[in-house]
Amino acid sequence: MTALTHHLSLVRRAWIEDRATRRDRRIPLETAFLPAALEVIERPVSPTARITAWLLLGGMAASGLWLTLGHVDIVATAEGRTIPADSVKLVQSVSGGLVRRIWVHDGDVVKRGQPLVDLDPTLSSADEAQARQALLTAEIDVARNAAIVDGLSGGRGVFVAPPGTPADVLDTQRRLVAAQLGSARAADAGLAAARRSALADAAGAGDQMRALDANRPLMERQVKAIETLAARGYASGLRVLDMQRQRHSEMGSRDVAAQQRTRGLSEAQRFGEELNHSRETARQTALGDLAKAQSDAMQRRQDLAKASQQSRMQRLVAPVDGTVQQLAIHTVGGVVEPVRALMVVVPDGKLTVEAKLLNRDAGFVHAGQPVALKLEAYPFTRFGTVPGRIVSVSRDAVQDEKGPSYYMARIAMDQRTVTADGRQMVLTPGLAVTADIRTGRRRLLDYMLDPVSRDVSEAARER
Repeated sequence: MTALTHHLSLVRRAWIEDRATRRDRRIPLETAFLPAALEVIERPVSPTARITAWLLLGGMAASGLWLTLGHVDIVATAEGRTIPADSVKLVQSVSGGLVRRIWVHDGDVVKRGQPLVDLDPTLSSADEAQARQALLTAEIDVARNAAIVDGLSGGRGVFVAPPGTPADVLDTQRRLVAAQLGSARAADAGLAAARRSALADAAGAGDQMRALDANRPLMERQVKAIETLAARGYASGLRVLDMQRQRHSEMGSRDVAAQQRTRGLSEAQRFGEELNHSRETARQTALGDLAKAQSDAMQRRQDLAKASQQSRMQRLVAPVDGTVQQLAIHTVGGVVEPVRALMVVVPDGKLTVEAKLLNRDAGFVHAGQPVALKLEAYPFTRFGTVPGRIVSVSRDAVQDEKGPSYYMARIAMDQRTVTADGRQMVLTPGLAVTADIRTGRRRLLDYMLDPVSRDVSEAARER
């Protein structure tokens, strides 16, 4: 406590003496005419130079620290333009034709499926009607052949007409089915009757054989009895010969009956085989006709689908929600050539930027990097920049006919409006854009020394 009091008293005494010295110090005018040695004593050196030196040293130290610790962004610049994220949709006519009606004008906002242009449907409608009639005819053939197959397979053979069949055609087809089935059944009936007749002949011959076989033992006993009587002299030889002749006749009759039975069975088998073959042939023919008719009907369905599609395509509709631009037809009754571009529809929704990257920058740009977009229509000094990010970079360079090759970069925009005079201005496709892509950061010191390093590395060498 005593030491602190002593130091405080010393400080107070020094301050009092300094104040007294300042009061006694002469004014500059009084010392201006003194000798130099006395002037220095009476008038100390001004501290301004010392303060300036310290300020300069401090500034240099701060600048060195800032250059060492400070960083700047490395920016790659690319020129491009805004495009719809879904790409512009081209409206074309596949087959061409005459313009019947134009529903829209340049700049009209349309919804998906909204009509744009109607072409004359006369030819396409005629083709569709012809294809529809050809399909109906093919389906009638299928139904008729199906009924015939059903009838030949043991079914009722009912003709089921497809929808839209005229009444007179229905009656004709039913009579045709009945006639074909009747013809096939008549042929089968003839063969079946011939088989039954052959079986009946064989059965009659069999009955005759059985009767002769049953009478044979009696005939043998009669012949033996006559021969015994003749040997004893009780019967004439003529009687014996007559009995033997009768026995031989019955044996011949049996052989004939056996042959007739065999022939009858053979003919019955042949007629049965012919009947089966006739039925199978008729069924196979009907199945072949059915398969051919079904194939033809399938082809006719495809023709109708194509004709219907062609007819529907006579009305061109908007593929997406968007705005009509570049309308190329304005005359009702004019001729539209196939595959000619009639207009484009710029889709609503998000915008993206398609920018051209120079070769020297392409290696440092990749997906996900932030981008500041400067719109030529809205100077960034007044309206600011639009933030975005890199979506993709092409893997191969595109050769420009009028300049160096470049890589295509696609940039997604985080917003589609800019604020102008307190209003939100909606950005549209086709705006020129300068994209500043931040590819990294660099120290200020390295940036300042880069020219020196480059000059040093390129100096003191010969070609």
